[in-house]
Amino acid sequence: MSEKDSSTDWTQWSREAVESMMQKNSQWPAEFGLLGSPGCRWDLDSATLTLEGGLHDVVATVCLVGTTSESQGSFLWSWANDAIPAQHGQALQVVRDFGEKHGLGLLTTPQVAGARPEATECLCIAGRLQHALGTFVDQQSDVTLYFTLLHLQVVDASQRLLH
Repeated sequence: MSEKDSSTDWTQWSREAVESMMQKNSQWPAEFGLLGSPGCRWDLDSATLTLEGGLHDVVATVCLVGTTSESQGSFLWSWANDAIPAQHGQALQVVRDFGEKHGLGLLTTPQVAGARPEATECLCIAGRLQHALGTFVDQQSDVTLYFTLLHLQVVDASQRLLH
């Protein structure tokens, strides 16, 4: 990241974002009764992620921050990916604006060379700026998807049949 604002240690700021999201991620699953590895299904059009617990599901409003491709060795922000519904890019505007304001190329460059470590940093920065409740990562073949969790709600498991 370049530094327009020399009074802020952006490396430390980024590290704090990662630490904060990791702490939140260690708390929200237990708070919502999701222990182990619950099944999940996401819907990019509705910006939701459903986590299947034993007695209930938890539905999250999400923002797909971006994706990594193992074969391409890069992270692509959702706002730069035409295949991703526009609401995800719109939810990331706060991240791009912050990057522009502070001259942080990591937040304004559409595609970043790297893999999971770079994507995790971008995800956690987005989470910090969006005031996310946590993050979620899902692997689909060669592509890994990185979500921020913006709202969580318990839904009775009997409603699964309705979806």
